[in-house]
Amino acid sequence: MEEAKTIVSGNKVFRPLLDETLTTEDLRVSREELKEIPESREVAMKILKKMLSEQDEFLPRMDDMYLIRFLRCRKYDCERTFKTIRDHYKFRKQHPYIFPLPSGIELAIRSCIFNFLPHRDHKGRAVYVFKISRWETSKISYADFIAAGNLVAESVLDNPVTQINGYIGIWDFKGFSTGHFLPFCSPKHILLLTTLMQGRFPVKMLFSTVEVW
Repeated sequence: MEEAKTIVSGNKVFRPLLDETLTTEDLRVSREELKEIPESREVAMKILKKMLSEQDEFLPRMDDMYLIRFLRCRKYDCERTFKTIRDHYKFRKQHPYIFPLPSGIELAIRSCIFNFLPHRDHKGRAVYVFKISRWETSKISYADFIAAGNLVAESVLDNPVTQINGYIGIWDFKGFSTGHFLPFCSPKHILLLTTLMQGRFPVKMLFSTVEVW
């Protein structure tokens, strides 16, 4: 596959999704909006690791690359960061089928119901695309549908540009049918999705969504 190149249109720059280079604007956002400076990052990381090591409710990953997702998401508030990590692991324990190995939901992944555009928007946000017409409900369960969406969303979370700028979503509802609607009528299914998205996912979800019908 050909590697995506940076696109310049007027005064707007659209960077490749996988580019991890932080621009001056990215650094400004991290400093002013996320309260991140090298000194605060180092101190917060030490505090957070101490808090995690002193609890015995769950066994989290402790590497910096993983924890920085949560610190940036919670603007270096260690108490809120700890709570988010705890809630995230609690959710994983309660709903392990939402976090399977990719091989366990291969059909849902290969259907490309969820994907990212190869370029970020001009604000550095990853553009997350959902095409409901590709969800064959007779073959892909609601659980696998959610698991695939979660797995794809997580695939760019190690990228610092995503951690700082977040996501924007495009919801393509062309081909929407009763079969797609019915799973969302279940209170259990709705609760599962909203719980995952509200406070359990370590990234700024700036879903100024564009809906396509």
